[in-house]
Amino acid sequence: MEERIFFEKKSVSVLLMGHMAENEAFVHAAKALCKTLHVATSNEMIVRVLMENKIDLIFGTLSLGSISYFKSLRDIRSLSPHIELIVFMQAFDIATIDDALALKCNRYFCMKAEEAHALKHLRDGIDAISHKNVYLKDKQYFNVLLESSVVSQTDIEGNITYINKNFTTVTGYTQAEVIGKNHRILRHPSNPVSVYESMWKTIKMGEIWRERVLNRNKDGSDFWADTIIIPFKDELSGAIVQYIAIRRDITQMLEEKRAIMLKEQQAHEQMKLSEAKDSFLILFTHELKTPLNAIINFSQYLLKNMHRIEEIPKEKRMHLLEQIHKSATSMLQNVTNILDLSRLRNHKINFNYTLFNLKESIKEVMERHHALALENQCDVSFMDDGSEPFITSDEHRFGQIMANILSNAIKYGKSKVEIFLLSDAQKIEIIVQDDGRGIVDKQAVFELYEQDAKGITSMEKKGTGIGLNFVKLLCEGLHFEYGIEDSKELGGAKFVLTKKIRETK
Repeated sequence: MEERIFFEKKSVSVLLMGHMAENEAFVHAAKALCKTLHVATSNEMIVRVLMENKIDLIFGTLSLGSISYFKSLRDIRSLSPHIELIVFMQAFDIATIDDALALKCNRYFCMKAEEAHALKHLRDGIDAISHKNVYLKDKQYFNVLLESSVVSQTDIEGNITYINKNFTTVTGYTQAEVIGKNHRILRHPSNPVSVYESMWKTIKMGEIWRERVLNRNKDGSDFWADTIIIPFKDELSGAIVQYIAIRRDITQMLEEKRAIMLKEQQAHEQMKLSEAKDSFLILFTHELKTPLNAIINFSQYLLKNMHRIEEIPKEKRMHLLEQIHKSATSMLQNVTNILDLSRLRNHKINFNYTLFNLKESIKEVMERHHALALENQCDVSFMDDGSEPFITSDEHRFGQIMANILSNAIKYGKSKVEIFLLSDAQKIEIIVQDDGRGIVDKQAVFELYEQDAKGITSMEKKGTGIGLNFVKLLCEGLHFEYGIEDSKELGGAKFVLTKKIRETK
């Protein structure tokens, strides 16, 4: 037997009476077949069991010796007509056959012929009651399901032949407006055609189709529905005669789920941003502390020795002043980058477009980073294809882009940085590559506070974590394409900056 949601093999309560109740072997075997088993050999016992217990089936003989159960069974039939009766007629019961038939028992058996098969008849009676209970419970469950769902019935062409009350409540269409109309009136234009092709292919094969589908109501509003379409077949021919669609409105559930996911995402982003800010503060204060210490120490040295300044060699004085100027310039550049970054993110920065020589602008940036290259013992080289490309853009902001890219390459490279300038009729390409460790996540490094190293105190982190985000925003504002690749030549990172040249009509 197939499994049913409400089916229980031992859900039936049985009362054995008469001859069956005296047979100990039969009573023992019967206990294994039902939920509860009661035995009674007298009318008083039968009545008492019925008064104290819920009985589904009475099974046994109509009498025991001189004791007849007719009156008790007639009273039981009158008060509890739902109780099933299976009785065995004995030879002396023939005289009262009319009384036996008046009981309208569910089954009658001849005791002499069927006594040996009594246990099988009991099992069959219990199974019949079990399946009857299952059918009633399934029917009740199905009715509740239909009442709480959006239900419609169509012919084999998809024309609506029936809708339930909930269909009108959810969609706004009345019975008069939809009966005879095609189900396409609920179709939402956002759904791909493949959804409906799959549906028809499935149900025409006689199979049940299920999918989450976006539907359109009468007033133009949308609702998401978990949709099941069931084909019904003719029992004789096997041909499909109609379809029933059962929809469960899940719009609110999806909205609540999206709200929860959005809230979780925002909480995660807030936590990530908070961690990033903490990381940035540690890194940025370190970046400021180093040049600030140099400014304080070198200026303090000069201040303390002002009374004998002429005794200090001129070369040393110049070196100290250069270091003070270099450190102050570095601090100013970091602060300026942060201020500019804030203005960029809030779209409050204006670009000053001029026509300038790209090669000269790149070499100027290289010159400004000469000291940084010496400090990191890094050789920076420049190569081009012999062209002298000019572009119309913001030269100062382009210089900031190049400065951030080049300083990163110098800091994270080992000993070599190569810059290439290439141009043709369609585009100008600037390549900056180094021989460092490379970058694992080539997208994340362009986000604010992100760096390609582990731990906020890692020695590999040699910047504030805002440089490439600054580059990203400037490139987007000035319409440069940007990206990072693995450098096949040097083994490190390869930054590619591209400016497309508009064709002149």
